[in-house]
Amino acid sequence: MSTSEIIASLEQWSIVVEESRLLHPTPEFVEGVYCACLEQVTGITKERLIEPTQEAFGSVSTAEDKDLYLSALTHTLLLHHLTRFATAARIDDFSAMDISSPKKDRTIILLSAFINFVKFTEQLCDPFINQLVEKSDALLAEREQVTKNLAEVERSIAEIKAKMAENEPRCKQLEIENQKCLSLISVAKEKKNILVNECEELKAQKLDLVKRKETLTMELEACNETNYRLKNRIVRSPERVKSSISTMSVTAVEYKKALVANEAKARELQAKITALMAIEQDIRSCIDQLQVVEKETKALEDLEKDLAELKDQLADKKIEKNELQLKHERVAKQLVNAQTKLSQTQQRAADKKAANARHMDNLQAEYDKMDVERKENDVQVAELRKEADEIEEKMAEHLKASEQELSSLLKEYWGVRLAAEKYMQTLASKLNMKVT
Repeated sequence: MSTSEIIASLEQWSIVVEESRLLHPTPEFVEGVYCACLEQVTGITKERLIEPTQEAFGSVSTAEDKDLYLSALTHTLLLHHLTRFATAARIDDFSAMDISSPKKDRTIILLSAFINFVKFTEQLCDPFINQLVEKSDALLAEREQVTKNLAEVERSIAEIKAKMAENEPRCKQLEIENQKCLSLISVAKEKKNILVNECEELKAQKLDLVKRKETLTMELEACNETNYRLKNRIVRSPERVKSSISTMSVTAVEYKKALVANEAKARELQAKITALMAIEQDIRSCIDQLQVVEKETKALEDLEKDLAELKDQLADKKIEKNELQLKHERVAKQLVNAQTKLSQTQQRAADKKAANARHMDNLQAEYDKMDVERKENDVQVAELRKEADEIEEKMAEHLKASEQELSSLLKEYWGVRLAAEKYMQTLASKLNMKVT
């Protein structure tokens, strides 16, 4: 690159350089320009290296040792980073001599390589920065969605807790009523067993009485038939009539006694039947009460099942809440990192814009000078063309190596992205979540 191109390129980054200094470089000037190029790519400055060196000397006992070695260590660290920067720019023979005793041609070659490398990194980083901005917007949208989901989950948890708090007195009341119902059921079962046994006994007695009634009815019919036959055998003679009357009166008295006894037994049986009907009604009312108690017991069991399900759902929601909180913290960290990178990029863009404005002013001034220097530059065109051919060859090799490195980076990127997608799908299947 020519000195004017180097000066113009450096002015784009707000680095003002005079041509005389390029033609006669000094160690301080060269170190400042190299550090400025290093800062454009890595953000490392000489001031930022002072604090790490001071921390490295924290175990040194005397202050004189610190003052003695602090500047040397800072210079060594700066040389180390500049060497790494030069190696990345395909300058493998960069050393401390390029800073301590700089030469014109060597300095121009190094600055050309550094400027080309910085421009190359700027062209390469723009898509990456745009991708970071898109990722930042996506993370913001995802954060809002996660916040909404978290609010919904917290609201549902609050509703479940409120519902549990509302149902808790009812559950306690139902438990007390359940205990009372269980005690009543046990007492009712005992009474039912006693009443069933009594009912069975009364039914047996009823059957016996019905049989006896049938027997008495048959005997009464037999007596009526006998009476009818006896009436037909009555003799008209007074003696026989008297004897028959006396006999029949005795028989009639006996029949009356038997009839009174049968009527008394029938009344007793009717009273027992009435008592049995009352007992049967009591048993039916007890059965109805038992059915009501069973219904209440079943309803209480259903409520207990619902309460257990609500507790399980609450535990699941707590687990989901913890997972969402972890995810929210991770997303917040990613957002902070993205915002930091975005702010740095915006600052660089603003600096670049200001440098471009200054560059336009300088170009106008240089345009006036170029009319005067054009004749002198014609002599140097041949040499510059030769140097340009060498630089183009180096650039072709550099581009080839960079393309190979970029292809390997893209391959690793797609591999990492595929692994991340598989991980997200696996995580989503474990958490029973839908990933779009």
